[in-house]
Amino acid sequence: MRSESAQTFADFVPALMEEEAIPGMAVAVVRDHQVVHMQGYGFADVKARKPMTADTPMNIASISKPILGIVLLQLHDKGLLDLDADINAMLPFRVNNPNADGQPISIRQLATHTSGIADFYVVSDYQKGADSPTPLVDHLRGLLTPEGARYEGGAHYLKTAPGAEREYSNLGAGVAGAVAETVGRAPLAALARTNVFEPLGMTNSSWLLADYGPGELATRYDVVQCLPLTGLCADTEQPKRNFLIRKIFRPASSDRRLEAYPQFGNPNYPDGGVNASARDLALLAQSMLAGGKTRSGHLLSTASFDEMLKLQLPPSIDDRQRFFWRDRNGLIGHAGSDQGVYTSLYFDPAKGNAVIVLMNRTPDLQTENAMARLFDRISQDLLR
Repeated sequence: MRSESAQTFADFVPALMEEEAIPGMAVAVVRDHQVVHMQGYGFADVKARKPMTADTPMNIASISKPILGIVLLQLHDKGLLDLDADINAMLPFRVNNPNADGQPISIRQLATHTSGIADFYVVSDYQKGADSPTPLVDHLRGLLTPEGARYEGGAHYLKTAPGAEREYSNLGAGVAGAVAETVGRAPLAALARTNVFEPLGMTNSSWLLADYGPGELATRYDVVQCLPLTGLCADTEQPKRNFLIRKIFRPASSDRRLEAYPQFGNPNYPDGGVNASARDLALLAQSMLAGGKTRSGHLLSTASFDEMLKLQLPPSIDDRQRFFWRDRNGLIGHAGSDQGVYTSLYFDPAKGNAVIVLMNRTPDLQTENAMARLFDRISQDLLR
């Protein structure tokens, strides 16, 4: 592969994108607290030949969760919520795991994926091309309360008690967002804009699709790969076939095509609804490296900032989980994936380093390997 023999980072990235059919990518690198690389590659919109830049906003998927965590800790700093109190005192509906004898669920448990609320992720719930018209509390009430149309006898709860096990839960993040909106007396989008995005100068960031004009967000793509002369094709909806075609036969560009998704509004938007640019996320990362510092103050009190970044769980349950942030390969951060997007933000507080990568392509096993290779190359070429 041409990427393996690339001598420079400038040669490596385009080669990697060609090999893995990545339409567009934005990369930001912080070394010793300062931005040392900020660049877009490829296209935000292939058909329109619109370049991807460091300022192109796109959906960042689950990197939204740590931003939600900051909002929650800000509300905690204001005395509006207790991290370990029963969330039922802070919600307009009751959350009660029928398998746990009424044991309460806390914000801390939601932020560490130990709430006992199961994961739930249904693309058919998404609104194409607009923010979801379904209110968050109605979406959650329908899934988590006995009177809800999709309660299904408590199918969206785990068999374990709150705090007993870690199991990643997008639905739990939705509940945390509903708590923020209830005690904050404002939509999550407004809370984040006023208290996170504006103080940090994140001018291209929002939880609302309505805040962006037509074509402003990077187009989201899936890749269809085909065996030459056979008509046998696969995309990420057929992961095994897709992997085998890519791994064994490595289709040429002529045997691959991009299929565009619309932008999506998700009724469970706290789990992954933020849109942001690589430059904006670099500002967020720099703030995390500087104790939460903003242009005119700090995002959080010292105590809450420390709370956010400390390991939250006993090692017997999990040894990598922080307050919505999670460790990977010695770094703190979060990744995100959804239809047409694949994102990473990770930082090293000890060294003052951070890496942000945004791709407008649905991830698969090969692209996940490409992301790992990209981080290795950044470490080798830009962080030494």
